[in-house]
Amino acid sequence: MKLLFENWRKYMNETTAHKRVVLNELTEIAEEQLKEFPLSEEELEKIKAWGELEGDPLFLGSGTMGSAYQFGDLVLKVTKDHAEAMAAKAIEGEFHPNVYKVRKVAKRDPRDMERAEKLSKNAYLIVYDLVGHEIGGPDLPNMEQQNIIKSIYANPRGIFYNWPSNFDEIKNIFSEWVSANPEIVEQDQIAKFKSHEEKLGSLLEQTNLNKEELEALKRGWGVAIGFYGAANINSSEGILNALQDPRFNYVNEVSKGLTFLEEHGVHFKDLKTTNVMNDDGNLVIIDIGKSYVRDKGEIPTIGELVGANNREI
Repeated sequence: MKLLFENWRKYMNETTAHKRVVLNELTEIAEEQLKEFPLSEEELEKIKAWGELEGDPLFLGSGTMGSAYQFGDLVLKVTKDHAEAMAAKAIEGEFHPNVYKVRKVAKRDPRDMERAEKLSKNAYLIVYDLVGHEIGGPDLPNMEQQNIIKSIYANPRGIFYNWPSNFDEIKNIFSEWVSANPEIVEQDQIAKFKSHEEKLGSLLEQTNLNKEELEALKRGWGVAIGFYGAANINSSEGILNALQDPRFNYVNEVSKGLTFLEEHGVHFKDLKTTNVMNDDGNLVIIDIGKSYVRDKGEIPTIGELVGANNREI
């Protein structure tokens, strides 16, 4: 395990600013690609005025649905993903520490699209805050965080989309109960290679946690710690040590992000390691494509929005 972490650290240190996530892979980008912006100069100026973007675009990366460009602390995504555009529109102007901050969403002007063959099918524009400091660099999830993201994706239980906001308090309540009841904890000793899921559930049911809180802690434990390992469940000390594991924080952050989206009518299931980044110590979901959006509204064209802004001025 130590060797794995050392190799990962070396890999991250060797990552340069010229590597970007392209088609979900960390890829070396040529100088000409870093400078390229495949829209006409006229349309670019219109987009910059609408999106309050400054400076020249820096290519960040591309996927099957579109491309992203950095303008200082903001990112412009040009995409054909209608689902992502609708999802972004649903959280436009709504900020949460574990979901990227969408500033503006619009459709490109059809007349501009006719003049830009390369992106003629990429009809939607999304402006959001840059997450982290270097796309494709050290702000990518580390190995432990990636494993948590993969585990939540592999276990799409409803609790991760209905996550309690007081998860740290829930852990503290269980910690206090465990500290006060060591004799109960030491009953029913679990063998080394036997699952302790049933015992954990039994212990949780003896606290004053409600059903939702109990389920969150049990499922969070399963993702962060796993249900195998007698040392984690056969003593108060073992449980208390397990509850201090930082992987609980990763579960909490991703789940709070998923819950925020769900509360805004966005059911997001395409959770993967390239859709999440580190930002000042927080895990942040940065791509909500392939979402199901409950209340689908209209997305105005950039021409309509620029025109409205001009009329207000």
